[in-house]
Amino acid sequence: MAEEKLPLSLNPITLDLSWQDPEDNLARIRSQVAIRLKKNPKADPEEQLFLFPELTLTGFVTEDPPSYAVEPPHAHLEALSAIAKENRTAIAAGFPEANPDDENKPFNTMILIGPDGLPVARYRKTHLFTWGENSESKSYASGTGGIVASYRGWSVGFATCFDIRFPPLFHAYAKEAVDLILVSACWIGGPHKTYQFKTINSGHAILSQAFVAAVNRCGRDPFFHYDGAEYLFSPFGEDLYAKVPCRLDPRELDDARKLTVRPSDRAVYAIRRV
Repeated sequence: MAEEKLPLSLNPITLDLSWQDPEDNLARIRSQVAIRLKKNPKADPEEQLFLFPELTLTGFVTEDPPSYAVEPPHAHLEALSAIAKENRTAIAAGFPEANPDDENKPFNTMILIGPDGLPVARYRKTHLFTWGENSESKSYASGTGGIVASYRGWSVGFATCFDIRFPPLFHAYAKEAVDLILVSACWIGGPHKTYQFKTINSGHAILSQAFVAAVNRCGRDPFFHYDGAEYLFSPFGEDLYAKVPCRLDPRELDDARKLTVRPSDRAVYAIRRV
């Protein structure tokens, strides 16, 4: 029997991340959570889930990321948990996670923390960005695949930035019938980049028959600029987010899944040139 889905409202929140300054970024997270909750006093904080950009505590650090790598228990992660607990709300945020097998290559990790301040799940980015002299793929270790967690009765999957360019990850989430996919990003600016981020995430919502919440950082770091995109796509690919908390409607999942796609899956799609 399926677990009852409790009310869940998404808040994808962009931030102009402070470069290599976890303390300042924690202050920015705290401020944004407080501001958003104050703007919506009738909303139940425990129903809210705040999604922040990739590597929220540091920005997209690829030069000497081990200097910023942390693992529980650590003051920065405890401070993040305290923000969730004090506000009785859920937070998904990112940080460089210390790698016990290679101290020189941390993981690019997203953590989901519940209103009780306890971690629900940690996802390690699977596909690392390969561009640049100090590329992410040279500086970080990759995770081994997707994670599915149950939160308030919703089946939740995770992806980070460059992951969205790899459909098999989302195909796997679709096979697991996830209800919601959280996507955090430091998706760099440039020609077509805003269009790509929006369109790819919308497409994943349609093809996965799931909600997709996606957020990109805003502002600049020493190397790149970012567009500050905030989206919540329905299972039909419609952007539902209007800068206020958006409650997920389980009926949209049911309606989208009337088209039974998964039985047509194939393990391998052979391509033949003619």
